[in-house]
Amino acid sequence: MIKFFQGIKRAADFFNVNPSGVGYGTERRLQSLEVEIGRLPKAISDRNFTSIMNLEYDIYELKETIKTLQSTLDKEQVPTQLVLPAKQAKTVRKPKSVKPQSVEEEVKKVKSLLTQAKVKRLFEYRDGELYWKVDAGIGGRIKKGTKIGTTSGYKAVSINNQSYTAGRIIFLMFHGYIPERVCFIDRNPQNTRIENLRAATISQMKCGSKKRKDNNSGYKGVYFHYKTNKYIAQIQKHQKRYNLGYFDTPKDAYKAYCEAAKKLHGEFARVA
Repeated sequence: MIKFFQGIKRAADFFNVNPSGVGYGTERRLQSLEVEIGRLPKAISDRNFTSIMNLEYDIYELKETIKTLQSTLDKEQVPTQLVLPAKQAKTVRKPKSVKPQSVEEEVKKVKSLLTQAKVKRLFEYRDGELYWKVDAGIGGRIKKGTKIGTTSGYKAVSINNQSYTAGRIIFLMFHGYIPERVCFIDRNPQNTRIENLRAATISQMKCGSKKRKDNNSGYKGVYFHYKTNKYIAQIQKHQKRYNLGYFDTPKDAYKAYCEAAKKLHGEFARVA
């Protein structure tokens, strides 16, 4: 409280020295409040309740006046005694962004947990099937010689709480690495013979996608173009779409698509 009153005195001295920094009415009000505040110690000693209440109201008005001055005067003109402390807003820490590089490192770390030597120690390959060579699972509930089962249409198994498809394990067992994707040559995920498996990228896997459900021509890569009343052939690779032209019949457009698919997609081409 005493420091506040001292600040008021210094504020009044400032405006006496810098009369141009405030309006005439405000200057008179500050001088009046300076006089009133000087009476506060006597009012407290006399226990004059009314005087104390009036002085508290005067102090409230002075605070409001200081706020107005802060918004109207240049900061260099306002003395530090008049600058009211601003409430500091709580800073919310933003979550750390996940960098693609860190994601790739995690993928490599998971892949490195499974090695060719380890899968050969855990599994036996016979005619496209994998069989456990050791007891596995919680409490050894999966017995040695058990064939791995099927999950969601794919043969899969869990190793150290990480799920792997049989195709990836068999590919690793024979080739020594796990590719980005393992492709089934005959497009049958149940046929996990090593002869039916080949390494592929995500882009190459998309080349072998089926005909879209909203296709209105009956042929993959061919759509009816209502504005021209013709059929258009389109093909996509690496997220880039190529228009192959407009044709009078869907068969002619499909023929153009098949030729382009063999050139762009190679062995991963799927034309039906």
